[in-house]
Amino acid sequence: MSTLKIVLLSVSVLAIAGSGFVYYWWETGELDLYVPMFRSHCAQCHGDDLRGTGAGPALIESELKHGDTVTDLIDSIANRHGATQRDNFKDMLSEVDIKGLAIFIGERRLGQRFTDFRFDTKINISERSLKTQEHNFRIEAFATGLDSMAFSIEPLPNGSFLLTEKERGLSIISADGVQSKLITGTPQTGSSLNLMGIKYGAGWLLDVAIHPDYENNGWIYLHYTDLCPTECIDADPLKTSMNRLDRGRIRDGKWVDVETIWQTDPVWYTSRVDTRAGGRTAFDDAGHIFISVGMRDAYGPQDMTNPSGKIHRINLDGSVPADNPFAVASQNASDIPYTQQTIWTYGHRSPQGLEWNYNQGNAWNAEMGPGGGDEINELIAGRNYGWPYFSLGLEYSGGHVERHKPKNVEFDVESIEQTLVDITPSPAISSFAFYNGDQFPK
Repeated sequence: MSTLKIVLLSVSVLAIAGSGFVYYWWETGELDLYVPMFRSHCAQCHGDDLRGTGAGPALIESELKHGDTVTDLIDSIANRHGATQRDNFKDMLSEVDIKGLAIFIGERRLGQRFTDFRFDTKINISERSLKTQEHNFRIEAFATGLDSMAFSIEPLPNGSFLLTEKERGLSIISADGVQSKLITGTPQTGSSLNLMGIKYGAGWLLDVAIHPDYENNGWIYLHYTDLCPTECIDADPLKTSMNRLDRGRIRDGKWVDVETIWQTDPVWYTSRVDTRAGGRTAFDDAGHIFISVGMRDAYGPQDMTNPSGKIHRINLDGSVPADNPFAVASQNASDIPYTQQTIWTYGHRSPQGLEWNYNQGNAWNAEMGPGGGDEINELIAGRNYGWPYFSLGLEYSGGHVERHKPKNVEFDVESIEQTLVDITPSPAISSFAFYNGDQFPK
């Protein structure tokens, strides 16, 4: 049984452990292991607030002479502090500590920290145009008064949108921005815990997507976390759950004609929170649907019998495509679990973005990393994307990402598919989209 433990470790550090997560709350109110390290090694010259002193330049709100990517910062910390032993950080600090300081500084330069991401944070929309390197644009509020845990929108042919709110359910936003009553009959949502402004829960509605031929067949696909069936073991304080994909139709405000398209064996249901669930879907142009399942189990992403930490690919009716990389086209196919045959790629952490790239004819995903290391990946059939044995980020508690690596497992970093885009420091990237219109041609 998973229990929640809140332990006061010292006056300045609070550790919260349970349901598979551990974070550190420093006296500054920041979830950041590198605050005291920065104070010890850097603040004397650069200031506690990173705005510089007479002995050293500002590290934020200014240009850095030698660049401000994490790679640049690592080089500056390790190699550009003069010849004195006191300043020779390359000898004084480990590679992990230097990288951690670089990520810490990079996050401060962006003005984004792990503690900034709160489900109830008010969003302020600028009335002025926003400027980017390629285009200027404005953001306008289309629908207001929604739940703060909205997850997915899906445009409908008539100009309205389907909307999932994790804890509330499925609704329709009209073409003029008015939200309908909740669609009745959708899966029951679970309960949540609010810890320091972040919600952890189970039984959430996640992605919603319409069939490529929706106008003729009316099929809507709903990706959610299924609450524990009766044969599972309940866990306190959160229910056990697991990703599941259904399809159905909306008729007279009701969810009807429901068919289960993808589901795991109850043995894989877990009390690990749904923030790890991934939960996206994407259709290709050849009659398949991809679904992302996050690290519902710590060891799952590298275990081919475990559906967690994978991108799965199935036919639109849930059957296994014969050309899946781990499908078995033989009389012994029944001996291989269904969810093993549906695997497309593995070694994923928190794949909350998933899209089909029509220009290149393949699937891509966006993945939240640990401390740093958010990724955008091209999903190549059968390939390993490394988690939890490898990441360009660091654990929140410090150290290389390999805490779940069994001691007897040999793992060659050269064997994994490296990310196309490493986003470090990370903004906790979730979903993304390919734009094919002409208003923003660049």
